[in-house]
Amino acid sequence: MRPNAPIKSRRTALAATLIATLATAVAFGPAAWAESGSTTAPAAAAPAAPKAPAAPAMAAAAPAAAAAAADSSDGTPPAAIVNTLDKLSGGQVKVLRVFPAPAGLLGVAITQGPGQNGIVYMTADGSYILRGEILKSDGTNVTQAEADHYLPKPPTAAQNFAALDKTHTFLWGKASAKKELWIVFDPNCIYCHKTYKDLKGYVAKGAVKVNIIQVGFLKPSSLGKAAAILAAKDPAKALATDEKGFNVAAEEGGIKPDLSDSAAVAQVKENNAWMQAQGIGGTPYLLFRDAEGKAHAIGGYDPDTAKLLAAIGDGKPAAN
Repeated sequence: MRPNAPIKSRRTALAATLIATLATAVAFGPAAWAESGSTTAPAAAAPAAPKAPAAPAMAAAAPAAAAAAADSSDGTPPAAIVNTLDKLSGGQVKVLRVFPAPAGLLGVAITQGPGQNGIVYMTADGSYILRGEILKSDGTNVTQAEADHYLPKPPTAAQNFAALDKTHTFLWGKASAKKELWIVFDPNCIYCHKTYKDLKGYVAKGAVKVNIIQVGFLKPSSLGKAAAILAAKDPAKALATDEKGFNVAAEEGGIKPDLSDSAAVAQVKENNAWMQAQGIGGTPYLLFRDAEGKAHAIGGYDPDTAKLLAAIGDGKPAAN
């Protein structure tokens, strides 16, 4: 951020940074979140994660003063912690929980909204904030264990399926296709574009049908482009226009933004709100049911399209 940036901009940037750089990990399938910069699974299997300690053991590592500062009879976080984060983030970051952490620090579980949660470390007086992971000398990831223990869990794939009636979707593909997939899709998302290209041939030949949940949040033009797609007489054709003209270098969809249709704009905003409420942190986000009707989700770009299609069933829930 430039030194002469307005105070509001600096606070907004800090709020985003506090969330974006938090050492929290919630896995939604084999691919990382699409807009994270790391979207494919590594070629070789990653080493097994170090065994995490139980949460109570963490408190033992903190001095009594920190433990006392973290505890309150009514569960209210220390005012110094809350005030510092509120001031620096412009009120965007809220404290969920404060707990004793190693080296006399306090761990602070924070949120900027559903699915945007994380851990930072602070001194008891609120004067200093540390971002990043704490590892023990044996390699144990203390921060991950704390995140698992203190942060809210996002809805499951089955819960997201149950909430699909709150979304505005359109069909890409042949209604007669037996396999069915749902994708949360931003018109400016490079990894949505990759997913579209990979699926295009399969959709054309009727191997799978895709329900597009059109969102628009990645860039200032995303809302207008998403609204233009939803407002079109044939949204699937409008999406094809966006993808055919996609500028990979600029990561910009090819359709012209159009905010003139207030109903379409409202639908995109409602899809955005649904995405946030369901704890979906990025695009693309894929939902499907397997042949047995079990719900699955993949958050991010999955390059193994053949394997993905083999796993997809007809979209119907498992029989009771």
